[in-house]
This record gives sequence, C-alpha cells and structure tokens, in this order.
Amino acid sequence: MRIAIYGEFTWDRLGASYQRALQQLGHQVTLLDTKEVRPFLAPWMRTRIGHRLTIRSLRFRRLGTVAWNRTLIARCREARVDLVLIFNGDFFMPETARQLRSLDAKVFVFHADSPFPPSPNVRPEHLPLARESDRYFIWSRSLVARLREAGVTQAEYLPFAWDPAVFPPATTSDGGAEHDVVFIGGWDRWREAWLEGLASRFPLKIWGPDYWGTRTRPGSRVRRCWQGRAVTGAEAARILARSKVTLNLLREQNLPDGVNMRTFEVPGCGGFSVATRTGGAASIFPEGQAGAYFDSPEECMGRIDYYLSREDERVEIARAAHRIVEHHTYLDRAREIIQHYGETDR
Repeated sequence: MRIAIYGEFTWDRLGASYQRALQQLGHQVTLLDTKEVRPFLAPWMRTRIGHRLTIRSLRFRRLGTVAWNRTLIARCREARVDLVLIFNGDFFMPETARQLRSLDAKVFVFHADSPFPPSPNVRPEHLPLARESDRYFIWSRSLVARLREAGVTQAEYLPFAWDPAVFPPATTSDGGAEHDVVFIGGWDRWREAWLEGLASRFPLKIWGPDYWGTRTRPGSRVRRCWQGRAVTGAEAARILARSKVTLNLLREQNLPDGVNMRTFEVPGCGGFSVATRTGGAASIFPEGQAGAYFDSPEECMGRIDYYLSREDERVEIARAAHRIVEHHTYLDRAREIIQHYGETDR
C-alpha cells in the first residue's frame, strides 16, 4: 500500500515510529514533514505575533496556509497514495482532506493531545479535520465518546505504544539500581507542585528541559533535583531501567482514563513505574500485577515507600509489564490501522 504520513520525523517522534512500523510491514511510505511548512505559510503567519493571532481563527488559518495545503495535495497525487495518516493535523485544512478523499485516498488522523479546549495544543482546524476523516484515532475512550457527541462518528480508541528503536530494552531494574526515584519529562506548574512534596522525602532526580531550572519557584527543592538537562532514547532507557522507581505523572488532559507515551516506554526498557491511576493504564497493566498506581500525593509517597523496600515485587511487576508491552508496539498499532483501512472499503 502507498501511505503518506503527515507529521514530524525526528527519530524519536511519533511520526518516525509509525514510519518504521509501516515500512517493516512492507508499505511504501511518503513523508509529509511538518518541519517544512514555514516557507509555505503566508508571511504574516511566520511571525510569533501572527501565529498567536491565528491559533483561534479557522478563517485566518485557511488564508495563511493555502500554498501549504496545495503542496500537500500535489505530493499525495504524485505519490498516488492510498492512505494519508495525519498526526494531530496542524495546518492541515478539512477541505484538503475532502479533496484527497475525492482522489480515492483514505484519510486517517491520530491525535496525540486533545482537540478540545483547554488543551494548549488545540488548533481551530482540528475538529473540522476530524469530521472529514475516515478514521479518527485517540488514546482515551472518554475522548472517543466526546468526539462522537461532537459529530466525529468515526472516532476510535488507539493508545500509544512502545518503540524499541527509541527506548531499547535494558537490564531490568534490580538490586544494582543507580537511582532511587526518578522523573523524566517536561515541566508545568501542576507537576512542580506534585513533585515538591516528594522531593522533601525522597532522593528524587529529574531530567527534563530547561524550564525545570528557570520556571520553578526560587529556592524550590524540585529545582535542586533537576539534573541540568533533558534525556531521551537509549540514555533515558538506561536511566529508567536502572532506577528503583520511575514516576509517571500524567498531565491533567490525560485524566481520567488515558495513557501517555511513558506508560509504555518504562516497561519497554525494563523499568518499574509508579503512575497516576487511570482506567486506560490499569486495563493494559493490571494494578498489583503489572502496574502500581496512585490518586493523590499521599498515596504516591506511600507507594514509593512500599516499593523502595520490596525489590522482589518491583522486579516481578517490571517483568510482567515488559511481557505485556511486547504486544503493544507501534508495529502492533500499525497493523490495527491497516485493519481499519480494510474495513473502510467494505
């Protein structure tokens, strides 16, 4: 099958994970790289002010992206694609999807955030594009229900997965662990507040972007826990696998039933996590068997206390979670997408 993917293709991005998976399944892949969009935007959209003024106006987004959307149609026509797989859909206009469908290409979308406010990544084209798609995938069943109520009747549940090429399996967390409690991820006020209390009780180490050093309040314990840089890929996998406890603090937009990428990456590389309790995570990694969860800072600290002193339980849960995640890779997700493609032709 000829498939065009619209997204980012840095090796650790979601688009690249699906590119590798679909090519492994034998499909011909054309890349529509969103990093190429800037020269095609109207000049007034290339400035920070222009961008901010348009992120709530579908009319102005259309006017500013005419050349880009024409280019997308031309590239898909030239490649004679059967399927266009879009990640989120920034700058991808609904009428472009409609025109691609008229050329007998199916249009699928996977949204890695949320198309509804107050998500900071909402763009005015997201929901109109969702309604024009043949399938609209999202990582939360509650969001599926909300989307269907909003007229996206073709919404389907599809969680994130593990990419061994990005987070390779490492030695399972055991008695040779180098760290007690770690957090790897981005900063926000909500996460800072959660971690502040933990930092007063545990030897917490944080890896993440510079905001941990610049936006945390002066004198905070969390700022002192920051290791001064972000990590990803094999280096992050080694840290996760060699830590007794990895914290997975899901953002508020992932609640109450969602998952995030870290849900799969920690067990993929052999680590043990204590994570925000959600229905989506517990349905894949059952609590007490392949997962450990919390609802409050107090319960989180209790879980950490419990598992820091119980190495055998940590190791067994980590191994059970790894066995499960071996069946939740992007190769598995790509197969699901291809199955949906077949169903749209019936």
